[in-house]
Amino acid sequence: MTDGPIEFVQFMQLFDRLGDGWVALVVIGLFAGFLVRFATSNQRSIGLWSTALFGVAGAVLGVAVAGALGIGLPGPGSRFLAALAGSFALSLLGGLFRRKEKPGT
Repeated sequence: MTDGPIEFVQFMQLFDRLGDGWVALVVIGLFAGFLVRFATSNQRSIGLWSTALFGVAGAVLGVAVAGALGIGLPGPGSRFLAALAGSFALSLLGGLFRRKEKPGT
């Protein structure tokens, strides 16, 4: 990627240099997890470690589902979108199983 704001281009070049391995998946998952956390959680009720783990797990889930469906993920942008979708799906599942707090406590 060579067009766009310089910060975005450098960011995408960093992801591109990471390649397709596990390290890239972990880094992309961390970013996806934090984006999903800030987009979905009003009270920020989960910690940073949980956010990171959900992000990485969501990245693995998203890439695995895309592979199972035969969807190729050729670049860092498409892998990031798959990680974001997987992290969002895990966030929704976590919201379904979260304990409800009693009013007034």
